Amino acid sequence: MDKTESSSDYDFRQLSLMEEQLYQFESGKIKLAHLIVGLKSLRDCLRTIDEDWEMKFTAEWWTLEQVHAVALDRKKATFSVEDLALIKDAVTNLKALIVSVKNGLKPPPS
Repeated sequence: MDKTESSSDYDFRQLSLMEEQLYQFESGKIKLAHLIVGLKSLRDCLRTIDEDWEMKFTAEWWTLEQVHAVALDRKKATFSVEDLALIKDAVTNLKALIVSVKNGLKPPPS
């Protein structure tokens, strides 16, 4: 981290990276496994996010993790309609959570 960069600027950038990963997943550029790992890594880097938000984020992330784990365990090459609905809902909720916290942070100077 740049010595002049504030923690809120840093968090804003991590949240923006989370949004980018979600959009890449939705557009088919990355797989669910990549999204799961990326979101967890970025979440773990956050510095100023409150515990309530982190718990909500983790609950949605956990949905993605569970759907993926079950698919791997059952050696499924594709997701069921129910799985796809769970994934879609979790992604939508994650995007809303990210927007809600980003609105409370000011964007870093360009």
